[in-house]
Amino acid sequence: MNNFLQRVLVALVGIPIMLGAAIVGGIWFFILIQIIAVGVLYEFYRLAEKKKTHPHYIIGLAGLTGILIYFGYQSISDVFGFRYDMFDAIEFIATIALFFILLSIVYELYRHKGSSFLNIGTTMFGVLYVGVGMGTFIGLRELFDSGAIIVLILFSIWVCDTAAYLGGKAIGKNKLYTAVSPNKTVEGAVFGLVFAVITSIVCKYLFAGELTLYDAVIIGCIVGIVGQIGDLAESMLKRDADVKDSSSFFPGHGGFLDRFDSILLVSPAVYLYVMTGMNV
Repeated sequence: MNNFLQRVLVALVGIPIMLGAAIVGGIWFFILIQIIAVGVLYEFYRLAEKKKTHPHYIIGLAGLTGILIYFGYQSISDVFGFRYDMFDAIEFIATIALFFILLSIVYELYRHKGSSFLNIGTTMFGVLYVGVGMGTFIGLRELFDSGAIIVLILFSIWVCDTAAYLGGKAIGKNKLYTAVSPNKTVEGAVFGLVFAVITSIVCKYLFAGELTLYDAVIIGCIVGIVGQIGDLAESMLKRDADVKDSSSFFPGHGGFLDRFDSILLVSPAVYLYVMTGMNV
């Protein structure tokens, strides 16, 4: 089976699952994002191991799950029938980070494997990088009655990636950042930004009526700028680890980290905008 056909088949299965979970929301969206987040963190740690570090998998996955549960409290409480008072997000994340840093330090005292600096740093960076990225994605779904904003973000990211690729192929002349991604161009990046904004606006008028036009433009800009930075960041990590893809879990598409790298930075940025610049 050729690479193109593999990509199409995976997309035909994966996209409906992602969109369906976003629309249904609740515990089903939480479970899907939990699975994706575990896959992303696992691949991040595997990349780190190629640089002779030894992250704490169990501690990292526990910290990740704690952050996701915080952002998905509504869905979880609806299923299990309990309520609890929420901390401020920053306070909670700081508490989680402090607890698991202490846990990592205690574990490292008795581990004696590689560099303690690198092991603890890699473990905790992964928890925050993936936990906040995927946690705020769950949080965005919790803030709205429908999954419209999640679908809008997903469509905008997908169109941005495609437009950046096609625009770069068609008219790209000036390299964007050759040290990390030699094939990306400035022209392609501009194409991605423009079409991310257009897609966000179209989605606003098709199904995301709770957003204003201003909101749609801002979210489109976040996707078009921050999303491409997220893609470059993942390329930087892969280049440093000397690998082409984070894994081959999705045939023709790479791994979890390859597929969801943009969300890791886009989601916290959109969440921050929603919490500070919108009435929800």
